[in-house]
Amino acid sequence: MSAPRAHPGRPAAATDTPAAPASARRGWKVRPALVLLHRSVGLSTALFLILAGLTGSVIAFGRELDALLNPGFYAAEAIGPTLSPEQLAAKVEALDPRLSVWALDLERAHAGPVEVRAMARPDPAGGTAGADALPDWFSLDPASGEILGRRVWGACCFSRAALVPFLSVFHHSLSLPGALGVLIMGAVALLWLVDCFVGAALTFPLGRPFFRKWRGAFTIKGGSTFRLNLDWHRAAGLWLFGLLIVLAVSSVAMNLRTQVFEPVVRLFSPLTPTPLSGPALAVPAPRSLSYDVVLARAEAEARARGWDLPPTFVFYSPAFGRFGVRFGSRDAMMSSPWLYFDGRTAAPAGAVVPRAGTAGDTFLQLQFPIHSGRIAGLPGRIVIAAAGVAVAGLSATGIVIWWIKRGGRRGRAKKRAAG
Repeated sequence: MSAPRAHPGRPAAATDTPAAPASARRGWKVRPALVLLHRSVGLSTALFLILAGLTGSVIAFGRELDALLNPGFYAAEAIGPTLSPEQLAAKVEALDPRLSVWALDLERAHAGPVEVRAMARPDPAGGTAGADALPDWFSLDPASGEILGRRVWGACCFSRAALVPFLSVFHHSLSLPGALGVLIMGAVALLWLVDCFVGAALTFPLGRPFFRKWRGAFTIKGGSTFRLNLDWHRAAGLWLFGLLIVLAVSSVAMNLRTQVFEPVVRLFSPLTPTPLSGPALAVPAPRSLSYDVVLARAEAEARARGWDLPPTFVFYSPAFGRFGVRFGSRDAMMSSPWLYFDGRTAAPAGAVVPRAGTAGDTFLQLQFPIHSGRIAGLPGRIVIAAAGVAVAGLSATGIVIWWIKRGGRRGRAKKRAAG
């Protein structure tokens, strides 16, 4: 029976059906498209986000876990004066003539070891001589130069020595060769960023009921398996919305920096070129200067600038023919400046001082400290570890919701076919 019509000139009766607000009618036309988009993007990225979330939780405390699994790598016991960086580099390069040291981490926690990174020297044919088999990470006693540990960083898979490096590389690039894995994870991060907003839009009711129902979206009421998963998925996504957006944005910055992140930032603020942002050399330049010479030059330059921070990391980039020296702690990245020097003459080649450039420079510099949690010290890393588990949980509950709904749709289709 149709609803009675209101007589012209008098108010509608209580039984008349009021017209839905125009905003609600438009919303319901858009909603099916948003549901389809949310389901498609969520299912296509769920496995990647589960893996990234869980591995990110682990590597938030990767150094502590690695020291627990491999205590011998971090047990520097020799007594005496510390060897110079060039002497320590020579200890590693003496192990195999194919090795070339490109970085030394001089920041020693609790009088611990010095970590040294090496790479295979280019062979005359333009490739690398046995690069895959050569260890590229070393732990050295700073007083004796004894090799406390060595490994291939990122090698598979779950041995005590390989676990933390493997998870770290897998989190960033799925351990795929070249730039393929980095680009895949960058695309996943970009889709995830969009999907966060789509999910938030779907969570809130449209039209006049919005103000009466929004509180229910933040609560977990429980009940059936479907209801519990739906409430958890919706409420956790809303409570953590800001943190999820921050993680997604920083993930894009880590993996699609030049392709997406920097071009977008430049729309709002200029970016200052860094000493390593220009074109690479046509032919990589092998290191010809001593690390000791470069560090002496760096310390003199730091004093001239009024810095009282110690040098804690030095590296050489064959691709750019330049040295870089960090002053300050790895756990205080926004207060740790860098100096750069020419690889042939040790002439100053620029500096990067956090928060000293444009707003875009600062925003770019913040991304890794935020993503790793180091921006807030130990509490920040705890938050990131918990957020990784939450991201995995959101993706897992999304899969469960889809699976239950899929079963319901199939059941209804069978009933219709039988009828």
